[in-house]
Amino acid sequence: MRTTAAALCAAGLLLAACSDPRPDAAALERAEALRPADPALAARYERSCIACHAQAASGAPLTGFAPHWTPRLRAGMDALVDHAEHGYQAMPARGLCQDCTRGDLRALTEFMSQTPSEAS
Repeated sequence: MRTTAAALCAAGLLLAACSDPRPDAAALERAEALRPADPALAARYERSCIACHAQAASGAPLTGFAPHWTPRLRAGMDALVDHAEHGYQAMPARGLCQDCTRGDLRALTEFMSQTPSEAS
């Protein structure tokens, strides 16, 4: 499954918009360290989301990095959850989380799109 996720992340890099700002080392460290507070959600995040959303090279919006999420959030949370559920550009359907409910996808998207000040 990790090989599939890695392949999808590599494809995302090729398809990602080049206009996204590059995160600094602190933002990358933060993205690698952040986890949802709920243990079940954290397990889903680690299994399905982190492979792309904690790696700048994946082309996916980096967890907790506002410059990546702000333009996406303008479309609204419902649109982002639809993208997660059905797939969008390099984002695979359900984010490779086949046991995630729509509510889980919303909670994961909300978690990833929070900036450090919002999470405090």
